[in-house]
Amino acid sequence: MIPSVELLWALAAAVLLLVEQVRHRRSLRHELKSLRSSYDAAIHRNDELTQASDKMGDLYRYQLLTSRKRAARIKKVLEIATSINSNLSLDVVLHEIVHAVSDAAGFRIVLLRVLNEGGKDFEARAFAGLSREAIRKLEQHVVPRTEFESWLKEEFRVGRSYFISHERKFWGEEDEEGYTPELGVRQEGEWHQEDVLFVPLYTKDGAAVGYFSVDDPVDRRLPSRDTIETLEILATHAVVAIQNASLYERLNESMARLEEATERSEQVAELKNQFISTVSHELLTPLTAIRAYAEALLEHVGSTTVDMQRQFLGVIDEQSLKLRHLIDSILELSQLESGRFRMVREPFNLTALTHEVVTILASMADTKKITLVVETSVPEIVIEADRELMRRVLNNLGSNAIKFTHEAGTVTFRLAIEGRAVRIQVEDTGIGIPEDGIGRIFDKFYQIDNSLSREYPGVGLGLTISKSIVEWHGGEISAESKAGIGSRFTVLLPVTAGDAHVITHASWTPSRSVSNHLTRLTVEMIAEVMNARTASFMLVDEERSELYIRAARGLREEVVCGTRVRIGDSIAGWVAKHGQPLLVTNIEEDPRFGRPNGHQYETKSLLSVPVKIEGRVVGVININNKISCTPFTEDDRALLSSLADRVALAWKRVSDHERSSDRTEETAKALTAIIENARRSRLKLNGGSMAGRAVAVGRKLGLAEEDLEALAYVASVHDVGMGQVDLSVLQEPGRLDDETWAQVALHPLRSAEIVKPIEFQEQVTEIIMAHHERMDGRGYPKGLQGSQIPIGARIIAVLDAYESMTIGRPYREAMAHAEALREIQQCKGTQFDSRVVEAFSQVFESEENTKLVRSGEPA
Repeated sequence: MIPSVELLWALAAAVLLLVEQVRHRRSLRHELKSLRSSYDAAIHRNDELTQASDKMGDLYRYQLLTSRKRAARIKKVLEIATSINSNLSLDVVLHEIVHAVSDAAGFRIVLLRVLNEGGKDFEARAFAGLSREAIRKLEQHVVPRTEFESWLKEEFRVGRSYFISHERKFWGEEDEEGYTPELGVRQEGEWHQEDVLFVPLYTKDGAAVGYFSVDDPVDRRLPSRDTIETLEILATHAVVAIQNASLYERLNESMARLEEATERSEQVAELKNQFISTVSHELLTPLTAIRAYAEALLEHVGSTTVDMQRQFLGVIDEQSLKLRHLIDSILELSQLESGRFRMVREPFNLTALTHEVVTILASMADTKKITLVVETSVPEIVIEADRELMRRVLNNLGSNAIKFTHEAGTVTFRLAIEGRAVRIQVEDTGIGIPEDGIGRIFDKFYQIDNSLSREYPGVGLGLTISKSIVEWHGGEISAESKAGIGSRFTVLLPVTAGDAHVITHASWTPSRSVSNHLTRLTVEMIAEVMNARTASFMLVDEERSELYIRAARGLREEVVCGTRVRIGDSIAGWVAKHGQPLLVTNIEEDPRFGRPNGHQYETKSLLSVPVKIEGRVVGVININNKISCTPFTEDDRALLSSLADRVALAWKRVSDHERSSDRTEETAKALTAIIENARRSRLKLNGGSMAGRAVAVGRKLGLAEEDLEALAYVASVHDVGMGQVDLSVLQEPGRLDDETWAQVALHPLRSAEIVKPIEFQEQVTEIIMAHHERMDGRGYPKGLQGSQIPIGARIIAVLDAYESMTIGRPYREAMAHAEALREIQQCKGTQFDSRVVEAFSQVFESEENTKLVRSGEPA
C-alpha cells in the first residue's frame, strides 16, 4: 500500500524532529563539555590563586621575620658601636672590638692586629676565644705590611672583606708562624679550619690601621652576605674607635709633656732665680772688697806705705781669685753637662794623687786646726781615669769637708779596692747635713740654708761638678750624714774605662769566642757614639730563657752581676721577645711599662735595641742618661739600630773566623778608632748632633728609612781616619804643605779601611769614601762629580763644611750660623749639591729642627 501524503509528511516531520533533537542533544553535550572545561579551568585557577596566596603569605612572613632579625642585628651592632666608642683607652677599645665581633657575627675566634708605630708591621693586640699559648705565639709573630698587602687579591674580595678558601692552598701545606685552630672533621660546604676571612681596617683617607680575622663560626656554615656586612659595619666603627682612642692617648701624652715642660720651666725659672741670687751674692762680696780697697789706694796714691799697698793689693788679688774660681766653676759645669770637654784617660796612682791634694788642702785645714788623714788598704792603687778631673773631685770633697768642719775636727780620706772598682770616701766630723737636705745635696746651687750660705761662702757647684765628673767616668757618688756628727761622701769608680763584671754561661752564645776586652770596647763605643752615660749589653741565656748583663758602663758591679730579666718581661725582655727596637721617652708615663724612674737614671728616657745574628736575637743593647738630659729620639733609635747591626756582624765574624785572634785585633782597632772619633767630635761646638742633622736633611730629601739609618751611622764614623793625622798641623794658619795634604786626602780611604771589619753595607763604604768629593769633580780621593757622588756623601759634605766653619780655629774666629750658611749657598752647584743645600737651609728654619741641631746642649 502506498502511504498517503499526510503520512509521508508526518514521517518527514518526525524525521526532521528527530534530527533536530539529535542536533540539539549534540549541541547540549558540546555546551556541557565546554562548561565542564570552564569549570575545571576555574577550579585550577582557584587552586593556583590559593597557592600564590599561600606563597605570598609565606614570603611576607619570611620578609617580616628577616626584617625583624636585621633590625635586631643593626640594633645590636649600634649598641656595640656605642659601647666601643664610649671608651678612650686603646687597649680596652681593642679588647671590646674583638668580643663585639665574636658576639655580633657569631665567630668563636677573633684576632685583631694593629699597624705598629713604624708603619712596617701588624702586631697582634687583641684576641677572643684563644688559649694563652696561642696568644703568646701570635704576639711573637708580626705580619709585615708587604705580606699583608699580598693577601689583598681581587679574586678573594667579598665586598670590603677578603675570604681565602682552604681549597686555594694559598698558605702552603703548613703555616709554622701563624696559628691554626683544631676544628675537627668538617663536611663539604661547612667552614674549614684552613679557611680565612679578614676585614682590613681603613681610615677614610684609605690608610690601613689594622685588620681583624675571624674563625670557627658557631653555625659551622660559610659566612653569608649578611654576616660579612655585619663584620664590615663593625670594622667601620672599629676604625673610628681606634682613631679616637689613639688621638686621646696622643692628647694625653701631649698634655703630660706640656705639664712636664711647664714643671721643668718652673724649675728652670726657680733655678735661674736661685742662680741669680746666689751668684749675685758671691760676685758682690769680692767685688765690694775689691772696689773698697781699690778706692782706698786711689785716694791715698803716693801717701801709703809699701806694706799697706802690699796688704791692699793682696786683698784685691785674693778676691779676684775668688771671682775667677766662681766663673771657672760655672764654665766647667757647663762643659761637663754638655759633653764639650776632653777627657784624657790614663793610668795613674790614685793614692799618690790623694796625698798631693791633701798637701794642697793643708794650709786651709791649718787655719782651723783640722787634722787631715789618708787611709789606704794598699800603698798603690792604679786606675785608668782623667787625672786632673779626679784631682778636682778630691779637692772639691776635701775643701767642702774642711769648710763645714769646726776647729780641731778631722777630715779623713779612705781608699780601697773592691773587685774591679775603687772606693773613695771623704769623711768629716763637721756640722752634718739635715735629713731633708741629703736628697738635694748634689743639685746645682743648692745650699743647706741661707744662714749657712752666709756663714760658709760658696756658690753650691762643687758637689754638682764632682757628681758629673764621677758619672762621666762610669762611677757613682753618694752621701750619708747625721746632723751635728759629720758627713761621709763615697765615690765608686771602675778601675778601667768601661770596665764591668763579665758573666758567661756554658750554653752557646756568640760571645764564646769574644774576649772581655772586645766586649768592653763594644759597650764603650755604644756609650760614646750615643752620648749616653749609661750603656749595657745583655745576652740571651737560652737554657733559662733569660737575659743577663755581659758588660755595662755606668752601672754598679752588683747590678751587673745580679740582674736577670726573663724573655718577655720588662723593657729589655720585650725587645728580646719581639726582636724590635723600643724607644721610651718617659718611663713613668709609658702605658706599657709605666713605673717610677730608677734613682740611678737622671732622665726618664731610654732606648733598647735587639742584636741579631742570622735573624735570631742573641742580645739587647740598652742606653740611658743622655748627656744632654733630653729624651732619646727616633733619630737616636735609627743610629743605635745601625750600631747594633754592626756589633752583631763583628761578633759573628770573630766567633766564626778560623784566625779569630787576627779578626779580634782588627775589630778592636775599629771600635777603638770609633771611640776616639766620638770623643774628638764632642770637643766641637755642635758635636754629637751630626747624625741628627744628617737624618733631618735626609728626611727632607725623601730618603728611605734604611738609608737614613745608614746615614746616621756614617755621620758618626766618617772621619775615624783623621785619627791617623797629626791634628796639630791643622790648627796652623796658611795652606798645608804637600806631605800633610797627602795625609789628609787619604783619610776617607783610611776611614773606610778602619770600619771594614764591622761593615756589611756597601753604601756605607761608598759614602765614607766620597764625602769629600765635589759636584764639579774637583774633590778627592776619586774626583767624582754630580750624580756619581752618593746622596749620603753629598749630605755629609754640607754638614762637615758647616761644622768646620762654625767651630773656628786658633787662627780664625768661628763663623756665625748666617755667615756659614751664606758661604755654603755661594758654593752650591760647584762644591755642594743644590738640593742638599736647600734642604739643609730648611732644616734650620723650623724651631724643632733648630733644637735638633743643638741637641748637644744641656736641656
